[in-house]
Amino acid sequence: MRKLILIALTLCAFASSAQQKDEPSVPQGMTQLKAEDLLDNMDFDPSKIPANAAAEVKAEDLPSTAIPLVEYVIDSSGSMGQLMGPKKTKIYVLKKLLARYLMSQWTEKTSSGLRVIGSRRKKDCKDNYLAIEPGQSKLGAIEGIVKGFEPVGMTPIGQALKDAYKDVEHYQGPKRVVLFTDGEETCGQDPCKIAAELSGKDVDLKFFVVAFGLQNQPDILNKLACIGDMNQADDEQKLEELFQDLDKQLNPGKNLFVSSPQPNATVFLFRADSPNEIYRKFHASQGIEVPPGKYLAIVNLKPKYKFSEFIIPPQKKVTLKVGGQGFFQANFVEKLMKIELLDSNRKVIKRFTSDVRVPLPTGKWAIRLYRDPFFEKTLENYLIVPNAEYTYDVQEAGALVVEDPKVRGIYVYDGRFALLGNHLTNVPLVLGKGVYEVRVDEKCVFKDVIMGSNSGLVKMDCSKVKNDQ
Repeated sequence: MRKLILIALTLCAFASSAQQKDEPSVPQGMTQLKAEDLLDNMDFDPSKIPANAAAEVKAEDLPSTAIPLVEYVIDSSGSMGQLMGPKKTKIYVLKKLLARYLMSQWTEKTSSGLRVIGSRRKKDCKDNYLAIEPGQSKLGAIEGIVKGFEPVGMTPIGQALKDAYKDVEHYQGPKRVVLFTDGEETCGQDPCKIAAELSGKDVDLKFFVVAFGLQNQPDILNKLACIGDMNQADDEQKLEELFQDLDKQLNPGKNLFVSSPQPNATVFLFRADSPNEIYRKFHASQGIEVPPGKYLAIVNLKPKYKFSEFIIPPQKKVTLKVGGQGFFQANFVEKLMKIELLDSNRKVIKRFTSDVRVPLPTGKWAIRLYRDPFFEKTLENYLIVPNAEYTYDVQEAGALVVEDPKVRGIYVYDGRFALLGNHLTNVPLVLGKGVYEVRVDEKCVFKDVIMGSNSGLVKMDCSKVKNDQ
């Protein structure tokens, strides 16, 4: 009898341990969304923003496709409190992307549903609730709902799939259930079997799985892959890319897109007959679906960018493209720094010099600052927004010239007395920040030359060195 009691106690301890593996007591990092993670609020008067003449509006045919009703099943179990990047938990990253996505894809008739598991109670396999009813959500409530759930409990995936199907079962058209999870079923059901049974009785039903934070865990990934179309993300960037890919499949009815140099900029959309009242707002990287009609739009860049009245015709999709020029100036010394504007393929788009204000096309570019043979630096992903002013103070380099009655060769050494190269007297040269020795001959040597904190061209004179000697 005593042996049986010990066995029972051991089994209970094992079961308790198995359940608690999904429940870290304290999240390892940030779980709450910040204001900058959400869509911006309108803090300006739309009527005072001038329309940009360089804006482009392009309309093309919108393919006729049946619009699916979608429900997202969100794993908010304890393990979602684990880190997925510096100080960011998995649940934080997911909430950030989900809030943006749900806001952008919302429509009056087919807004997506949201079911959440494991966000309310520990050790409760019934912690599975419908947070947003598909097709019934109020746009203003989405952000608050997504911000609310926390990583707490278990992972009842199987039951959540059953309930998600019940939520969309009534819809006369394609039905899609998308599971976001970082783990496996912890409540004793078989999600793969359940998904297969549900798909077998409804040809319009399709399951998708987005597994994240499961790098080097093939066993768990295999248990999820049989549920439906499988996608994997191990960092925030990849997860955002998956959202974009799924968006194309799940929301074919989107008819308004914005091409912006800053993809996450908030776009404010106004009806033409109510130009001061926000109709919708969304991130530029997400398209939206709106009724055909006349609209205005403002992209919340710095400075703000306005599209004058445009029309979205029936069965058309419209793309708004932010176009124009910003202005850039690199401050250095007497136009001595050469500069190249490079595209993503490192092709030179424009050449100019420092100390001159130049117009540059809108976009993200690489800006190469250089002066042969001693200095080069590239500013990566430099954002140029229309009508914005950009200045860059080149503090990573300095300029000097060795003045001499005749042109002679000079030798430049670094702080460890390693020869960097040759140059000429009376010709300015640019050196990166540091300490150097500049030598013309045995009688003309400049030691401990400091570059990088100079406000102008440093002038050195061989005749003065001779006189001092």
